[in-house]
Amino acid sequence: QMEISLLLLEVKENALDLNSSQLSGSIPREIGQLSSLVILDLNNNELRGSIPPEIGMLSSLVYLDLNNNQLRGSIPPEIGQLSSLAYLDLNNNRLSGVIPPEIGQLAALRRLYLDNNKLSGTIPTEISQLCSLEYLQLDNNRISGSIPSEISLLSSLLHLYLYNNQLSGNIPPEITQLSSLVYLDLSNNHLSGCIPPELTQLSSLGYLCEGKVDINKF
Repeated sequence: QMEISLLLLEVKENALDLNSSQLSGSIPREIGQLSSLVILDLNNNELRGSIPPEIGMLSSLVYLDLNNNQLRGSIPPEIGQLSSLAYLDLNNNRLSGVIPPEIGQLAALRRLYLDNNKLSGTIPTEISQLCSLEYLQLDNNRISGSIPSEISLLSSLLHLYLYNNQLSGNIPPEITQLSSLVYLDLSNNHLSGCIPPELTQLSSLGYLCEGKVDINKF
């Protein structure tokens, strides 16, 4: 195992790829000084501690992958400053707290993976501002409240995974406006009411899992 010390590493072609490198320790705050960085891939290591707020200083960043580590604490709201970010993967960590509404500022974001953490609170309505988003994975968390009707504004969305949470209330009928949706999984929540009949008529939809009757109370 190696302690991570990014400032001693040569960043090549504006990319820092240290995935599967047996790194341990925490992500240093000095990472914010790598302002020309376009790709930061630290996935599949043993990184601990929290995501430093200085990560929001990486103004050129397009790709950020921290998945499959042991990161704790909350997602820093400063992450919303990454205006060029297209890919954000924080899945399979131990992150807690709420999804920061500042994520809605990531106008270029196409893929958002926050699954397999300990996130709580509600789905922020600001997520609906991510008009380029194609993949949204929030499954296997502790997210509660209702599915916001504003989710229907994600006109580019292909895959939506909300299963294994604590979501309640009805499936918003507006979800049927997601005309590009290919995959939808809402299983293992506390949803109730009727399945919008238009949902089964979405021509693009190849997979629909709304859950078992004893878990989702349809």
